[in-house]
Order: sequence, then structure tokens, then C-alpha cells
Amino acid sequence: MIRELRLKNFRIYDALFMECDPSLNIIVGENAQGKTSIIEAIYTLGLTKSHKTAKDYPLIKEGADYAKISAKATLKNREALLEVVFSQEGKKAKYNHIDHPRLSDYIGYMNVVMFAPEDLDLVKGSPSERRRFLDLEIGQVNRHYVYHLNQYKKRLRERNEHLKALQRKHSEPDALLDVLDDQLMHYGLKIIRARASFVDMLRDKLKPLYEALSGEDAVNFRYEPSVTEKTFQEEMRKKRKIDVVTGATSIGPHRDDCGFYFKDTEVKRTASQGQIRTLALALKLAVVDIIKESKGHPPIVLLDDVFSELDASRQNKLMNLLETETQVFITTTSVADMHLKGLKRYKLFTVQQGTIKGVNTHGYEQ
Repeated sequence: MIRELRLKNFRIYDALFMECDPSLNIIVGENAQGKTSIIEAIYTLGLTKSHKTAKDYPLIKEGADYAKISAKATLKNREALLEVVFSQEGKKAKYNHIDHPRLSDYIGYMNVVMFAPEDLDLVKGSPSERRRFLDLEIGQVNRHYVYHLNQYKKRLRERNEHLKALQRKHSEPDALLDVLDDQLMHYGLKIIRARASFVDMLRDKLKPLYEALSGEDAVNFRYEPSVTEKTFQEEMRKKRKIDVVTGATSIGPHRDDCGFYFKDTEVKRTASQGQIRTLALALKLAVVDIIKESKGHPPIVLLDDVFSELDASRQNKLMNLLETETQVFITTTSVADMHLKGLKRYKLFTVQQGTIKGVNTHGYEQ
């Protein structure tokens, strides 16, 4: 739970200070005023990367040398200070003033789950969107996974570079390729096992959550690896000559996918926009449950411009699915889009041109 959030030179903010409600925080403002940047900062503080850009430099305010996100938080009933700083030298993450040069050692201190409009691509977008989703969410509950994934990507680059070298020389596969294959498979198998296990957990939770939000059932979620654990080595050997010709590795976790199905029909082929939105939201709620079971406490939940697309019934269902001890941050262009009558307590922040112009409270003791 975040108690205080501070930004310095982040996106359009020169500086920001927020005292956050332990349960519900609503950030309201017109488009391009900075409301989404606040929850982007919280997401980035948890995972050391933005959900909106793969590059770090856009996070730094134009004309500034660095950007800093920091928060005083209560994590596992202990006080904690988290900091992430971006500069030309790279990024640094600190927990209680201790620098973590290996970011995989930092990720997992503060768990966050984001739902944003672009998450519709988890259902209807490319396989890379779903791989990125799996990698980020598994990394929050399995710190070793981040290390194994980074090692796999490193070995994949090395193998592809060697394949291109063999291609240029018109050479046959050699002993070095044998070594690179073994290293790639070593880490690749760990990734396949972790993804298969995580998808199994997601599938079990996704079905009842989707039914609770939509009233429909029969949704399924399947892991669709490019190669199985049992056939990885055999398939790698079979594809070697083709890989030398193309200069790229044709199988492995970097080519995995996942699929959503209504019975045996792929969701993205027949589903309405509303069904896709509800399914993506149910998927993120499933992640919330998995993190809570793994860590013993719920993650921080970030909902970016979600409520304007949901009717009052679905808004109530969503809030009821989020337990009272879950800290939630919601952005909206207008509170008129939100069904607030049933909410016992919340804090409302009004944002304009990178500044918090007002803070209103509801349900606080006077």
C-alpha cells in the first residue's frame, strides 16, 4: 500500500506529492492533463518499466536530466521506501535506500496490476503482447523467472548472431552452435515450465471471474508453446539447417502464444468489443488473485479509464471483486461516468496541466 507518492521530472510533472487513501483513489482530469502519468508512475515504480513505452527516455520531462519516482509504502506490514530513477546513465532502483543493480532483485517488492485500454490487445493483438503479459506477471511472483528470461534472451541473441555468421560463410552447423543450443534450451525449458504452470493457474481463476462480470461462461485460456518440453531438443536439431539459412532461431519460448476460446472457437474471431473488454479485465483480476495467494497480500490495482466503458452493474461487480484491503487507483475524465453511491470511502484528486488542483474526501471521519 502506498501512503505517499512523489514524482520529480516525470512526464509533464515538475513535481508531485500525493497522500494516498489506503483503499480507493480516484484521479479525474481531461485528456493529456497528467492523470494517466500518475498511475503509469506507480506501475513503473513496481516493475521498473512503463506499460506505455519500452524506452525509458520518454519518462523524463523535456529539458530535465533525470526523472524520479518514490513512495513511502507499507509492505507486508512494514514501512518501506521505494525509489526508481531514470537518467542518461540508465535506471536505478532502491528499496529502503539500498541500491539494486540487478533489477530482477528489486521487482516483486511492490506488486502492481494495471488494466488500461491497450490491454484489449491481450485478447485480439499479436502473440508478442501475450508473451509480454506472461513475462511481466510471472516475474512478480517468481523472481528467478526474470533472471532466467534475461539469460534466455542473451543466449538467443548470441545464437542468432552465430547463425548469421554461418549464413555469411555458407557454413554448416558447428560445435559452437551445439554449445549455444544447449545453453538456450537450459533456460528455455525453465521458461516453458513456468509459463505452463502460470497459465494453468490463470485458466482456473479466469472462468469464474469472467462469469461473475459478464454472466457468461465457457471461456478457456490455453498455453500454446512453439515447442513442448519433451520435443525441444529434437526440434532444435531438426531446425538447425533452416535456422542457418534464415539467420534466426525458429522455435523456442520467444515464439510462444496463448489463446482465449469460447468452447473451441477463438475469442478474437467472434467476440464483441464488450466481451473482449470484460475478458481482458477478468484476466487481470485473475492475476490479482494469484499474486495475493503467492504473496499473502493483494497487489495495488491500477484502472486506467475503465469505468467509462462499464455500466453501473459491471462497475459494482468489479468493485465487489476487489477486496476492501486492496488499494485501487482509478483514472477517469469525469466522475459522472462512475457509480459512486455504494462506495464507503475514497479520495478524489483533480488533475490539471500536470498539477493536482484539488483533493476531496468521502467517508473520512471529521
